Amino acid sequence: MTEESRPDKETAQSDNSNLDGSKPAIPKAQIRTAEQVATGRLRTKLWWLTGICTLLATALVVSSFQSQGTLIAIRFEEGHGLKAGDTLRYRGIDVGSVQSVKIAPDMQSVETQILLGPGNEAIAVEGSKFWIERPRLRLGQIGGLETVVGAKYVGVSPGDPSGVRILEFEGLENPLTIAQGDSREIVVVFPRGDGLAAGDSVRYRGIAVGEVTSVELGENSESVEVGLRLIGAARNLARMGTQFWIERPRLDLTEIRGLDTLLGGLYIAMEPAGEDGQLSDRFVGLSEAPPLPLRDGSLEIQLDAASRMGISRGAPIAYRGLEVGRVSAVDLSSDGASVKVHAVIEPEYAELVRDNSKWWSNGGIQVDAKLSGVEITMDSVDAWLRGGIAFGTPESPGKNVVTGHRFVLEPEPLPEWLEWQPRIAVSKTGGLELPEAFRIVSSWSSGMIGLYRRHTDGTWGIATDDGYLWVPTEFVDKAEEVEREVQIEVAGKAALLESGNILRGNHVSRIRLPTGADVPRWSRSNRGEWTSDSVLLIANPSLSEPIALDSTRIARDKTGILKIAVGVPISSSLTGSPVVEASEGRLVGLLLQVGGAWAVASVE
Repeated sequence: MTEESRPDKETAQSDNSNLDGSKPAIPKAQIRTAEQVATGRLRTKLWWLTGICTLLATALVVSSFQSQGTLIAIRFEEGHGLKAGDTLRYRGIDVGSVQSVKIAPDMQSVETQILLGPGNEAIAVEGSKFWIERPRLRLGQIGGLETVVGAKYVGVSPGDPSGVRILEFEGLENPLTIAQGDSREIVVVFPRGDGLAAGDSVRYRGIAVGEVTSVELGENSESVEVGLRLIGAARNLARMGTQFWIERPRLDLTEIRGLDTLLGGLYIAMEPAGEDGQLSDRFVGLSEAPPLPLRDGSLEIQLDAASRMGISRGAPIAYRGLEVGRVSAVDLSSDGASVKVHAVIEPEYAELVRDNSKWWSNGGIQVDAKLSGVEITMDSVDAWLRGGIAFGTPESPGKNVVTGHRFVLEPEPLPEWLEWQPRIAVSKTGGLELPEAFRIVSSWSSGMIGLYRRHTDGTWGIATDDGYLWVPTEFVDKAEEVEREVQIEVAGKAALLESGNILRGNHVSRIRLPTGADVPRWSRSNRGEWTSDSVLLIANPSLSEPIALDSTRIARDKTGILKIAVGVPISSSLTGSPVVEASEGRLVGLLLQVGGAWAVASVE
């Protein structure tokens, strides 16, 4: 330092003197080398790197916890061999794993913790049901067989995904047999259980619509409370007035029913009330199955008998050997002098019952011993087991009867009653008269040197009051292609097919009716046209009910043919059947195939 700089230094020191006149401490400068400077900078960067790594590690830890899923707790009455490492399954897919299984502090249950897999958190909602899947083998119920050789697992039926999230559940002691679908829980109180058990099915119209979830003794110890779980659309069937009963086998001298339960096990049957009833979750079950519901138009009458004659509820009522009704109830008259039998006749056969009809019991077995042997006659097994009733109407039918009409039930018929054959029109379409189709056959022979073989071709057709048969033109074409004499056979009569007896049409032709053929004839004036709002009926004796076709299944093409939609199940054996308009019963045409598709061709 030079001399010239010293005054400046002294001046600076003077200026920096403390107030008390003491001299301040002079800071010492630290001189670092270039290597030390570089090392310090490096240490600063390492701190930044350490901070970044710490943040990344924290994020990974958080992400790891989140990816592990949700931990839920389930309490079961029994563990059934469940252990840590077993799985939680839904629709056959593992959706979680059992973390621990231990006895609850109260020693009355088993606590299980299950970790839901990532993405399966929606299972942890109110309404979800859990159970331990294990082998089940009982009459009509087999399940969980995969757990015989494999590990047990926990099954689940998830609740509403939008429901309240919860983490603690009460497990079911009995596995659900129908795990999928929205469900509804109800309770039905029965006077007795009859061996019913959890897992038995609930059926409506022969199909399973739910299952039994619990069977417990009622609080008063005089009834049995059965928990039911209804699935899918059956949830809306649990309305006030709906009837429930336990279907079980019954085989005695008065009734036989429920035989399907001998192999399939017990089940609960139900008969829903109307749609106007309010939904309910508690019902009183019936001690036995209710009578069959009455169809619209059924005829209810009463038969007075001197004794019961072995007749019970459900016994068949026959007319000329065919069942036309059922016995709905049997009881004593109010004065105890006779037995009242309440009978129901199906609506399509109500016309057969007239005020001069005669009624008798036919539920027994007739034994006729002759020199040639013993002849045993029995109307039917059903009538033999439950009794049976038959009736007949005279050749000159009396007036129609109304609900509540009373007849006398005789123990056996008079011989002349069995000979009555009145002609009374009956209809299976609720009073709508339909044209009667019958078989029409063309036949011819072929061969040589005295050896001949009979050939036939057949179709359905109808006869009209002008003496003609209406048949598909294709039937006539096949007959004319035969280079031999062809006969037309109808109702036991035959006539040669000659060109002069044929009136050909594009799709429907007419053939002169053979002389003497006694067949029902339809009035030609009773014909109608199809409109866009019409419902058509295909009528045929082989059908228990006519096939209905609404406007969505029919379309008219450019030629005027009514084409039937491809999906409508129609048997090829129905070709030539009459098709009528449902509202008035007018004949529209015949059923036939055009271009490989079903169609209705008009009769002109």
